[in-house]
Amino acid sequence: MTPTRETRLEPIRKPIVEPFLKASELADCELYWISVSSFPPPAPQRAWLLDFFPRLHRALAEKYELRGEFFLQHKTVTAVEQIFRKRASELLPKLGLARRPGAPLPPPPTKDQLMAAVHGAPFDVLTHMPDYCYWLRNPDLVKMLEEFSGLGGAAMFYLKPDPSAKPPDIPIVDELRKLFPQMQWDKLDMMTKAAFASKDKFLTESKKLFGEGLEQDPTYDGLPYILPMLGTSDFFSQPEEERKKWFELFDLFWRESPPDKGIYVASKLPLEELLDGILQGMKEEGKIYPLR
Repeated sequence: MTPTRETRLEPIRKPIVEPFLKASELADCELYWISVSSFPPPAPQRAWLLDFFPRLHRALAEKYELRGEFFLQHKTVTAVEQIFRKRASELLPKLGLARRPGAPLPPPPTKDQLMAAVHGAPFDVLTHMPDYCYWLRNPDLVKMLEEFSGLGGAAMFYLKPDPSAKPPDIPIVDELRKLFPQMQWDKLDMMTKAAFASKDKFLTESKKLFGEGLEQDPTYDGLPYILPMLGTSDFFSQPEEERKKWFELFDLFWRESPPDKGIYVASKLPLEELLDGILQGMKEEGKIYPLR
């Protein structure tokens, strides 16, 4: 008897990544880029992005058990300074350095520049400041995206939880909750988690990976962490060995990048099918990304 041959009734569907563009040249990682018309983006683009990134956040937690850490560049905080200061006790910001790998710190102003400024010459203090950033340890990602993304200075990286940064269980706390229900226990829990988060190993590891060349700078020892300010061009200009070093710190990284006129997502984990599920679901809900 001649065996029957199975036939495929439906063609294999290629995962969709639009409106993202995927870099096909990189074999050791995946890089996706989505354009924005400006920073801040127009309202329709911003609404779509505010819908997409929480979905990505949840999918990464479910599929890869990753947790996300949110960062905001200091130079963009001036645009939202009032709300940032008002919510500082909830955001629990921790100041660190954002740096392109290998880039020197900006030089301090010269005596002549300071004297000229005293006599009315234009002086931009930001040009002499390093690119500091804030690590926001509030777990409410949706609210942080709504308030602080879109300014061109937001970034997140995703990595496995560090057991050493987990607060210990204190049985007596459950009894105290019953005795004193009027206390702000949720806020206490958040502050406790933030305090133990300072023991996370990514802090010191980020300094080793992205602080190379700064070790002798007087400010180096006081820096709790260094956030990489990578552009899409860095993924193509640097050798594979260098890219692998970056991914020793995080599994996935996304960043608002004004020089790239968009937002990129870089991952060492397979991401195409995960993105396909998110984007297909949004498409079925009628949520189409407006290109302009």
